[in-house]
Amino acid sequence: MRSSLLSLGVAGVLAGCATASPPPTVQTGPNAEVSVDGLHRVDNSIMAVGYLKPDADLSAYSAIMLDPVTVAYKKDPRGRRRGAAVGGGDTNFELSSRQMESLRSWFQGAVKEVFSEGTYRVVATPGPNVLRVTADLMDLIVRIPTESGGRDRTFVASYGEVTMVVEARDSESGEILARGAVRMSPTNAARDLVAVSPTFVRRDTERMFRHWAERMRDRLDDLRGVR
Repeated sequence: MRSSLLSLGVAGVLAGCATASPPPTVQTGPNAEVSVDGLHRVDNSIMAVGYLKPDADLSAYSAIMLDPVTVAYKKDPRGRRRGAAVGGGDTNFELSSRQMESLRSWFQGAVKEVFSEGTYRVVATPGPNVLRVTADLMDLIVRIPTESGGRDRTFVASYGEVTMVVEARDSESGEILARGAVRMSPTNAARDLVAVSPTFVRRDTERMFRHWAERMRDRLDDLRGVR
């Protein structure tokens, strides 16, 4: 059973950029996959996982409130210098407390900047027409040394990966409206190997976060009819 047109519109928020076919749909009916908090699975989403409250109406929201970002490693890191972590797929270097705070700051900065460039206000407190967004950066893998061990240059196929889990709630009632998750890498897939430098890592990571924020903002704009 297909969802209502309104739910299809909200499903587009979880689906990201438009795809050829089939379109994103919200599962309904007795066979629908439903989360413990009442959200229904979105089929054909380009996000790995998408859930939505049936008939949720996001069109009235004109402001967002962004909660502090939490970060969690996929597994315990083994150190910060080359040789401290096991090679291959098991590599996971540790970020310093300053680097971890930078990661959170880059994410929040990208989201706030992108939404401010559009028709949204970015606010710090709950209120009418305010959508509360909670983002968790989960299963973080860092494949590059985070502390210099000398003059050796490092080349890698991937800086690492992270899963972004995002929830949207009404800021006043706390009602959960949508949840989505996608795993992403900041590394440019067009290149086989990349030279590691703080400048490149920051640039590519901020670009990844900005891409996600633009996709979310554009889908909300489509739903509100402001584009």
